[in-house]
Amino acid sequence: MPSKHENYLDTVFNTLNEAVFVYDQNMEIKYFNAAAEKITGHLSKDVLGKRCTTLFDKSLCLNNCDLCMTVRDAKNDKINFNSPFVRKDGARRIGDFHAGLLRKDPQGNTEVLVSLTDVTEVTRLKKELQETHSFRHMVGKSPQMKEVFGTIQNVAHYDSTVFIDGESGTGKELVASAIHYESPRAGENLIKVNCSSFSDSLLESELFGHIKGAFTGALQERIGRFEEANQGTIFLDEVGDMSPNIQVKLLRVLQEKEIERVGENRTRKVDIRIIAATNKNLKGEVDVGRFREDLYYRLNVFPIHMPPLRERSEDIPPLADRFIERWKSKHKKRITGLSDEALGKLMDHSWPGNVRELENAIEHACIKSLGPAIEMRDLPAYLKNNGNSVRFKRKRKWLTRKIVQEALELCDQNQTRAAERLNVHRITLWRKIKEFKL
Repeated sequence: MPSKHENYLDTVFNTLNEAVFVYDQNMEIKYFNAAAEKITGHLSKDVLGKRCTTLFDKSLCLNNCDLCMTVRDAKNDKINFNSPFVRKDGARRIGDFHAGLLRKDPQGNTEVLVSLTDVTEVTRLKKELQETHSFRHMVGKSPQMKEVFGTIQNVAHYDSTVFIDGESGTGKELVASAIHYESPRAGENLIKVNCSSFSDSLLESELFGHIKGAFTGALQERIGRFEEANQGTIFLDEVGDMSPNIQVKLLRVLQEKEIERVGENRTRKVDIRIIAATNKNLKGEVDVGRFREDLYYRLNVFPIHMPPLRERSEDIPPLADRFIERWKSKHKKRITGLSDEALGKLMDHSWPGNVRELENAIEHACIKSLGPAIEMRDLPAYLKNNGNSVRFKRKRKWLTRKIVQEALELCDQNQTRAAERLNVHRITLWRKIKEFKL
């Protein structure tokens, strides 16, 4: 008959949300609370007296898992680890385990208490968040983007100042985020400031902060973005739009890693990693005297160039697929993808607005689409009416009827292999086949 003390503990354990179970030196389960039944799907009466492999994947145990080692090593009296476990219904879950010795007598009798929390969803969300910020989440299979990915991987682990240049809409902010979240500073703040969004005086206050009464309207003290980014990373977008006054102050931050709030004489140290970006030719701005040369070289320690979309057309299909999937995740409309004709039109466009323009075009097409596949009629009017770009016409002039026909014959009419042999995109080859009526 259970003692009053045992009944008391049973009541306590059964009020917990965590699974709690106890096992002995033979790895046999001696106690199993209500939450353990809910989390594992096993009933107490079905597991009591059975080995703990009932709850785990036997292939992962092999008598040397962390729980087994807790029994064998008297010194290891408290452990915490994550491990897969299998519910009774066969679902594989991830558990956060905390285990500790309850007793171990000279005769070798041992009892270990374990608490288990199902962290499957938390683990999934953390992984999704990491992938969202990781450079691996950036879409691109072109040689140019593969080079960018390798560069991010290389520089992320160092605190060097990074300077990203490229046209508007090429993804400079994504690169900055990837560098931060791949770096040792990933657990700290990533602060983003668009320098073109503020007037000269407002930008100074935004970056450096101000004290109360520093200027009209400064009714209270305010820390700046540099201080907010302390221990983390600050991303300064459109640095080419900074006034000479702010350029001088930024130079001091880069050189001394210290700032002064507006209206204050006190110097404050900041530990930050600086990433800057612009869509301007900053060297050209230096040549005409609009940007400080010394600041330019301080920023340009490790340059990364983001290629425009027109120079990496092989990235258009995977980017389009990604934007379709992203749009579908927010809406209930069924869309399977792009028709060959619609994709061909996307491939032919020069995309002056780069990836951002492509994303907007896909959103327009998803909204307008009437069938499962996005057709030519669903694309924005300017894409349907502009005809093939001169760039792509010039690029494909050498693809004569004879060359295309010979490539198809050599590849047994396999268009994918023929496109690879000709070193052109499959859509380019498809359009030539239509043009030549092959």
